[in-house]
Amino acid sequence: MCDEGIFVFGSKIFLEELDVISRLPLELSWKIFSYLDEASLRNASRAFKRWHRIIVSHKRLRNRLNHFELYIKLGSKSLVSFYRRTKRIMKRERKNFLTSNKTVLKSTKTTVKSKRGGDDLIVYTKRYKLF
Repeated sequence: MCDEGIFVFGSKIFLEELDVISRLPLELSWKIFSYLDEASLRNASRAFKRWHRIIVSHKRLRNRLNHFELYIKLGSKSLVSFYRRTKRIMKRERKNFLTSNKTVLKSTKTTVKSKRGGDDLIVYTKRYKLF
């Protein structure tokens, strides 16, 4: 047997060691991660599962990370702010644009042929009488 790890069939399995940041108290780890820019914060969260859990456990760091992920998906900071603003408004309003006594005027089924070959698309449309 080895003192540093477990000896199994000629190979040494080291016990899991914590890195320096994971050994620190949460408050100090959060403070360290708060100095990182968005790209570095994303890389740090993907480096270790423990670091990801530490980052996600703090609200501001989690918001910064989510904001940066959304920025990468949408491609623009203005689109990110618009998306977040409209998402918040739509949650608040929750309007239903169809009346409760909706009447279907016309229901159609259209088949659209694909130019590249493959399966055809079937499109269903309904027209409602609103007033």
